[in-house]
Amino acid sequence: MKNFECKDSPIRVFGLINFYQNGSMMRLPEEVMEKMPQLRQFGSRSTGGRVCFRTNTKNLYVKLISKTFIRDYAATQIASSGLDIYIGDRTEGNYLGSVFPTGWRGSDPNRSEKTFELDGEMKDFTIYMPKNEILDNVYIGIDDDADIEAPTPYRNEKPVIFYGSSITEGGCASRVGNAYNAALSRQLNMDYINFGFSGSAKGEPEMAEFIASVPMSIFVMDYDYNAPDAEYLAQTHEPFFKIIREKNPDLPIIMMSNPNYKIKREDSEKRLAVIRATYENALRNGDKNVYLISGENFYVESDPFACTVDNIHPNDCGFYHMTKEIRKTLEPIFDKICKN
Repeated sequence: MKNFECKDSPIRVFGLINFYQNGSMMRLPEEVMEKMPQLRQFGSRSTGGRVCFRTNTKNLYVKLISKTFIRDYAATQIASSGLDIYIGDRTEGNYLGSVFPTGWRGSDPNRSEKTFELDGEMKDFTIYMPKNEILDNVYIGIDDDADIEAPTPYRNEKPVIFYGSSITEGGCASRVGNAYNAALSRQLNMDYINFGFSGSAKGEPEMAEFIASVPMSIFVMDYDYNAPDAEYLAQTHEPFFKIIREKNPDLPIIMMSNPNYKIKREDSEKRLAVIRATYENALRNGDKNVYLISGENFYVESDPFACTVDNIHPNDCGFYHMTKEIRKTLEPIFDKICKN
């Protein structure tokens, strides 16, 4: 069997901005975490990272080595610590399976490996990195007589950046491929970066300055739920937007409110009013590239409680409905960018 590390060409890693500068599998640069130590734990993770390639192997071996083993009160161990593997064209691909630690059964919790039997046709593979772990490496093994190629390119080289809460981060999908941004990435063949930080993304100006410096095609502001209350959100939301806009005058910016409007209506209405004010002020100032997605449209009317794990975090059902609603706004913007 021929073995590769994820850094080996022609394999490509997406979603980790420093990977090709210094080999870091962390999603935030060290200098950003030094300025914002509250993001150290979450910024060191590889959430949103993807390992991509094409191969015609009949046996695909995948191994994950993690530096941590995290248990999450509301997430499965597969989502917290596992890789999700998809096979085929991104917009039509299928879930192949997951590779996750079985440390709770007595084996090494920092090592996960599995071999998948395939038909030997040349196909794309997209491997999503786990939500909660700090990674050491991802290894790929293929048959000795098989070929490996660079993955099919995403439709646009510049990623969509999602900034927000634990919901943005993927909590609490049953596995990482079911998070709304991961699902949108497949449906639209869209590269993305996940800057969702559980309880720790609160619209800080330092984070806005950093994000504003990263090349991107679209920016999605989704940190509503990390603001302690509507008053805090009012103090930070529009200033955060203005920092991004000042450095990116033509960038499409989507503002989102939290998905639990039908569950926590009074609080959600106050938060939505703050976000709508930022949006409407931008329109009044002549901004023609700003968009609003209201969380009141995310969950089903008949039983919104079935869409969450704990009346806060979406389950797979909740993420499915979020993905459908967000796509209505995101897809035409992304299509226009890809055509230009």
